Amino acid sequence: MLAHKQLLDGFRQTSVKPGDTIIVHTSYKSLGGVEGGAEAVIDVMRELVGERGTVLFPAFNFQSWTETHYFDVLETPSKMGMITELARLRPDAKRTPHPIYSFSVWGARADEFAAAEDVEAYGPNSAFALFHKINGTIVSIGLDFNSTFSMHHYIEYNVGCDYRRVKEFSGIYVGYDRVPRIKTYSMFVRKSDRVKTYIVPGMNELLAAGVIKEVQVGEAKVHFATANDFYDNMSVIVHEHPEKLHYIEEAKF
Repeated sequence: MLAHKQLLDGFRQTSVKPGDTIIVHTSYKSLGGVEGGAEAVIDVMRELVGERGTVLFPAFNFQSWTETHYFDVLETPSKMGMITELARLRPDAKRTPHPIYSFSVWGARADEFAAAEDVEAYGPNSAFALFHKINGTIVSIGLDFNSTFSMHHYIEYNVGCDYRRVKEFSGIYVGYDRVPRIKTYSMFVRKSDRVKTYIVPGMNELLAAGVIKEVQVGEAKVHFATANDFYDNMSVIVHEHPEKLHYIEEAKF
């Protein structure tokens, strides 16, 4: 079992320092046991950046807006694992507005992220754009490369690619003012069901080049990269080697 100090010292191996802004993708089980459970991991992330820093946990819920067409900023759960749902339920957490790609946010920039409103999940006024602008750090705990670093879709949207398209979804949106409204948001989705996201080859290339770095915390491999480094280097792959980020499934007749 990892004690608090062991966990904090482990994450201090990353480039994250007090005052930074981080997005944390997590697999709690990958750590191999933590004293205090998942809540302790949230506390360590907050301690890592300090009071002047900001922590974002994905609170994505694809089905709520795209299938049931309903989103409540206070009630719609995160579908990104135990830690992210516990982070969302913290009373001092704010939530970014996009109903598909929302984040639970704590810290100095929480209000700024909570105001990052954009129709498009990866648009110029989105949470992803703000994170890029301030050059935050992405931290991924114990996850396969195909299940993390969601910022790569933001890069695909801004660089441009031919295997994705913008799709609009409408529904009932309940914000912090608690007034239900009909709203429309968009997401840069796969062009067809035959397009399969598989970013492992591209991510392995960035790992080998040192753009993405790796440390060990408990039983988990932890990967991290700054937003600027990840954007600049992943952009080249999107432009020149998109086959390292997706494949086309053969048609079935």
